[in-house]
Formats: sequence, C-alpha cells, structure tokens
Amino acid sequence: MSIYTAHEESSKTSDFLNGEIVAFNREKRRNGINWLEIYVKGKKTYIKKDFSRMYILKKARLIDDACTVVFYESKTENKYEFYDVFTPHQLEGMNQESIMMKRIYDEAQKEKYINLYYNKTLVEVSKRIFAKGEEIIITSEKGTFLEVLYGKKFGYILSDVSYYEARNWWVIVVGIIVMLGAIGGSFYALIDNGWTITGSILIIPALIITAIIVICIKFILAIFNIVFQSIRKRF
Repeated sequence: MSIYTAHEESSKTSDFLNGEIVAFNREKRRNGINWLEIYVKGKKTYIKKDFSRMYILKKARLIDDACTVVFYESKTENKYEFYDVFTPHQLEGMNQESIMMKRIYDEAQKEKYINLYYNKTLVEVSKRIFAKGEEIIITSEKGTFLEVLYGKKFGYILSDVSYYEARNWWVIVVGIIVMLGAIGGSFYALIDNGWTITGSILIIPALIITAIIVICIKFILAIFNIVFQSIRKRF
C-alpha cells in the first residue's frame, strides 16, 4: 500500500506498507478521497482508506465477566488460516480433538459456548481466559469470531463478546454520571408528585423511567460520537 506525505495524490512516495502494524491517528477527507493519518517511523504520513486491504486495530477492554481466547500453532511448515484449522462439527476419519470457547456475562450467571474441532496432528492448540476489564487488541473480524493480539500471539474470541474501546472511555463515564443523575431525579420527581409510599414498590417505576432515560442517553451519545468523528474528519 502506497504511502503519501500529505493527503494529496501528488505527494505519493516510493515507500509501501506490507503487512505492518502502524500507529493510526484519525481519518481525513480531502477532495473526495478518504485518507488515514498514520505514523511511520515517528513521521506523520497518509494512506488511502481501503478496508479490503487493511483493518484498524481496536484497543478495547472486556465488559463481560470473562471469555476464552484460543491460540494455535502449526506443527508443520504450512501456515493455516483459522477456518482451515477449526470446524464446528466433528469430521469422520480425522484425528480431531475439541476445545471449548466460552463467553461468561451477566455477573457470571449466563454463558455462551461453542465447541471447535481441529486436527491435532497439524496444529497445537491452547487457550487462556480474558477477565473483565482486561485490555484486548482486536485485529480483524473472522465471521462469528474476532482475531485478537495478545503479546506477540494472535488468538480468537467469540465475536459477540461485550467490550468498549479504550479511546471512548469518556462515553462510559458520561453515561454513568447521567444514569446516577437520572435515578436520583426519578426518585425526587416521584416524591415531589406525592408518591409517599415507602418500600420496594417505588423501585419499579423508578427503574422503568431510568431504563427509558438511559436508552435515550445511549442513543444521543452514539449520534454525538458519529457527528464528532465526522467533524474531526474534515479538519
């Protein structure tokens, strides 16, 4: 992929990116072209946006209580892709073993899991557990799985795990502050309007009102984030 010194066609250099991981700053749009602002050897450069040839790594933290990360290494000289190694069903006539991928959520009361089968003569498979709050780097999507980078090893987790991007931590903070304010405001409004009944019965309307407010807040924050990124792209 060609590297440019500025977001202009005429600034093309003789340097290329080929399977490298570089620091990404932001996206810019100039003269009808979307550019990705990156840093190569400490210098600010640009490449054209083409997601068929690249993937923006996501630095995120796990929201679920835990999830399984599966790793594999080839025992032969061949390099295997994820779907060359694993199958969701056991195949007859193959020397297969299974490994369980799991996602634990909702205060460890619920879980989702899937068994994957692989040829143990071709690859060596291992796994570890990511805990809630642990940082993960998502490198690409593989259908129902996500490829993640752990140290210098690539692993795989279920694609529907809950996480938030570290760069969007402010959204979580704002959401928590507003949610606490909404809960307090709901109770105050109920009491101010004559709801003097004590006990757990007050929790029901307060929770309903709070849930509606929180959903609205999340929707507004999502729109705000989209607008913010769009404005940032053009400056």
